[in-house]
Amino acid sequence: MEAPIFEYSILNAVQENDGNLTQRHISQKLGRSVATVNFALRLLAVKGYIKITGANRRNLRYHLTPKGFLQKSILAYNFVKRQSALYEEVRKDLLGKLQGLSKDGVRRVALYGWTPFTEVAMLYLLSEGIEIAALYMDSISEALPCNRIIPQPIQEFQDDCDILVLMEPMPAGCEETTTKRKLICFHHPSVPQNDKPH
Repeated sequence: MEAPIFEYSILNAVQENDGNLTQRHISQKLGRSVATVNFALRLLAVKGYIKITGANRRNLRYHLTPKGFLQKSILAYNFVKRQSALYEEVRKDLLGKLQGLSKDGVRRVALYGWTPFTEVAMLYLLSEGIEIAALYMDSISEALPCNRIIPQPIQEFQDDCDILVLMEPMPAGCEETTTKRKLICFHHPSVPQNDKPH
């Protein structure tokens, strides 16, 4: 866990449980050692973000100060700002990969995987006049229809599309049963990123 996220997590835990939270509780909640939490709490107290009360080590209590509340808000804002920039970068990369499909004569695609970008891909494809034959998923137990397309299990793959757009890695064993060309639209360290479908 990187330092700003860890700091935010501690400030958030202290705010949510003002005065009713021990180091052990924070340690268990964040999955960090008590020693790490102890060091972080003391550092946050020195910075003026939290106030520590209690007569002895066994009953110390932690309270968020106004300065700590402000710091928590700043950390949250910075995180959202970074995530928004990352989201936009990934969205542009996705649209760049999809742009060439209509020029390549692709008229009907199927998609695999539900990610935060699947709906973006679907809307773009539809706007380009490309028909979406199906939306396949590994598990459809909680999946809802999207753009009137009902998700189907990948094991029931139909060979009625020009290309299969992969929004996430396919489960083991499904790669062989889906013999259509595939366009990889996710980033995975072990998968080379190509602009052209293979």
